[in-house]
Amino acid sequence: MPEPEDRPRLRPIEAYPVVEGGQQLLALRDPSGLSPHTRHLSPIGAAVVQLCDGESTRDEICAQFQRRYKQPLARATLDALLAQLDDALLLDTPKFREHSARVYGEYARLEARPPSHAGRSYPADGRDLRALLDRCFEKPHGPGRPAAGSGALPRAIIAPHIDFPRGGPAYAWAYRALIAATEEPELVVIFGTDHNGAEQPFTLTRKHFDTPLGRVTTDGELVRTLKERGGELLFASEYHHRDEHSIEFQAVWLRYVYGERMDRIPILPVLCGSLHDFIERGGDPSEASDVGGFLGALAEAVKGRRVLWIAGADLAHVGPRFGDDKPLDAADRDSLERRDQVTLGKVIAGDAGGWFEEIRRERDARRVCGVSPIYALLHAARPGRGQLAAYGQCPADSGSVVSIASLVF
Repeated sequence: MPEPEDRPRLRPIEAYPVVEGGQQLLALRDPSGLSPHTRHLSPIGAAVVQLCDGESTRDEICAQFQRRYKQPLARATLDALLAQLDDALLLDTPKFREHSARVYGEYARLEARPPSHAGRSYPADGRDLRALLDRCFEKPHGPGRPAAGSGALPRAIIAPHIDFPRGGPAYAWAYRALIAATEEPELVVIFGTDHNGAEQPFTLTRKHFDTPLGRVTTDGELVRTLKERGGELLFASEYHHRDEHSIEFQAVWLRYVYGERMDRIPILPVLCGSLHDFIERGGDPSEASDVGGFLGALAEAVKGRRVLWIAGADLAHVGPRFGDDKPLDAADRDSLERRDQVTLGKVIAGDAGGWFEEIRRERDARRVCGVSPIYALLHAARPGRGQLAAYGQCPADSGSVVSIASLVF
């Protein structure tokens, strides 16, 4: 039998079109962060990698390419492309598996999760980061800075998880309510999107979260309580926390808002996997033991504490960057906003089931990556009626758009 390397398999990675030098290319990116490299492939390279399914040998791939495209693919050309992809850790090979085992082993030994996106999505220097977040409050897009002690602590907020340079003012519209509040929370529960996906709907971690502004401490006792009720499956994909930004960005904002006071305010970080099985096959997530059961156990475990619930969630992802045929024009963006506003009406009403039905009704045509954390927050927190504080559309590559919103309950 041929060696496994002779049946090349592309890892589960993100592929999207880009234009470089007037040429349409295919970008390959690893959302897990295990590979730090993004590779751009020519149309021929893109055609080749579609044949790398782990079933065909290299010689068979060359033959399939010949049959499909009516032109030869030299074995040396294929080998060179695969070597480049292997060097970039984008293939499922012994080289990648050794690398991932080393990375996960090092991460498992850490007490606290390092700020993986510092220096990538926001400044790694604390003073520079603080200055950036200060600017997010500036008008006309920001809300202005509120007076401290001028309002009640909200029950819950929904904030984006897009990078700060694009979504900063929207974050400020959500987090200003914490600055204005007369009280601090005793616990912050953060639901974030797991962009790597997970077999389980929810993934916990025991690790604290370091930020350039200081550490945010995870409530270890609460984690242990939930483990006793939900078992080790809640930690089966704990390594997904390693490079996931949706909770990290909220931890940064919490440390910014509360400063050293955050030393006495623990968090519970919960990554939310996909609910798409319920979208495709039907059924009520609240009736599933690993969804409604977990959220009910969480609500019971925190009863009696002053809890702030946060969902780090973006909305629609539309345009060629995300698989659509054409870039969005002004009319498309207006239409997207109208559809988003209708869907957000269920969120404003605090209606978890209604929110999920809105997504299911159109089979998640807008690719809303905040479906799960928003559902989890509305179901577990029962926050009542909220207020839409901000809505925006952020540009992405190739004429694409990510829509975001901030809500306060």
